[in-house]
Amino acid sequence: MSRISSLEVQLSNVKSLLRTMCDAVNTGLLTLIQHFEHPNQDRLIKIVVLDSEIDNLERAIDTLILQILATQQPLGYELRLAYACAKIAHHIERIGDAVESLARQLVNGDIPEQKEIFLEMLNYSKDLFERSYGAMFEGDLTLIQEIHILDDKVDFKQRELNHIAKNILKKGTKSNIDNALRIISMSSKLEKIADLCCNWAEQIDIAENGMARRKIQKRKYRLVFLDDVGGMLASLAASILYQNVKDIVDLSVVATQPIKSNNILNFTNFLSEYEITPQIFPIARITSMNWNKALMLIILGNFELPKEELEVVPYKTVQIRWPEINFDPDEIENNPTKFKEFVNVLTVRTNHLAQIIARTQEQSE
Repeated sequence: MSRISSLEVQLSNVKSLLRTMCDAVNTGLLTLIQHFEHPNQDRLIKIVVLDSEIDNLERAIDTLILQILATQQPLGYELRLAYACAKIAHHIERIGDAVESLARQLVNGDIPEQKEIFLEMLNYSKDLFERSYGAMFEGDLTLIQEIHILDDKVDFKQRELNHIAKNILKKGTKSNIDNALRIISMSSKLEKIADLCCNWAEQIDIAENGMARRKIQKRKYRLVFLDDVGGMLASLAASILYQNVKDIVDLSVVATQPIKSNNILNFTNFLSEYEITPQIFPIARITSMNWNKALMLIILGNFELPKEELEVVPYKTVQIRWPEINFDPDEIENNPTKFKEFVNVLTVRTNHLAQIIARTQEQSE
């Protein structure tokens, strides 16, 4: 009977296989970037071969980890590391699948006209990959502490490409439809690669620090307040809710038009009576919003989200309507009685919403 290797040796073997797997995927990402810069179909064919190698490595890693759990019964850091490696191998395999799928699409067609945007997404994604790689195999955890910021840049570029694709679809010809669908498909795969790199980074963080001491802050979901009066009512609603949920979610304000005359700081004295500090939220236009990380849309008054935006809001995003929050910003600014009525109605709504968010947070922990 062959002697069972020590736990340290077995874990080292897992990480060695995982590193080989990551190197193969990184080669695929680099090949895609090179193809966008200097097209060469022969390079892309090699990515298909690499994908088979990646699949075989994932199976080998699964087998080794199962052997570790069965023969070593690891605890503490070693258990977290073994579990993380299994999860990471799965993430890397999915990244490899996305890279292969992109290569196949490029082999069967020309580089899209939006070459520069795709290149930016590719470079951001490769940066995310290299940061997670460095954190895992070089031990530099500072590389992944703010990894979600880079992921947000990928999301923004995907939004830009989806907007371009929607405009192309309006032209209606078969070639335009095929082109638009190709843009959407390719941008979705790049966004998926970025998300999987973030998942990889989070597994490294948990393995090294445990759940209680993890260094990467869990990505906050966003609550988006929307109104049709330049964002003034939405800003006030967000300010009232802010103190109760700031550690759980991020708040955003969206409007169809920019504020012209009103400013939330004009309400400082009124809000101070309720021990509320006005918060200055950047007011985004609808067309610039990325809805991917929106947990809830809180729609005030008579605001209606355009049909083309509704089509890109994720189906899991909850939409809440507060039709009674339908005040004239000028009137509540100049009439203390009207402002009090506004705050009383809004406070009931925001308190109820804060309770819902708190319960949602408890269930997810």
